[in-house]
Amino acid sequence: MVKLIEVKSLGGTNFVRADRVIAVQTSATGSTVIVMEGGAVVNSSEPTPVVAARLRAAEDQG
Repeated sequence: MVKLIEVKSLGGTNFVRADRVIAVQTSATGSTVIVMEGGAVVNSSEPTPVVAARLRAAEDQG
């Protein structure tokens, strides 16, 4: 089953496939940038450690 995690953005909510995330970065403004396979980028308004922990938990369950 595909693991989707919820991340908050300024415009609402995004769902990201945990198994397709390549990197999680902190932007200059302190928000989170999620880099996906294929070069897609998802911006989140949540702190980077929170998003990273959610990704780790999804991978541990899978």
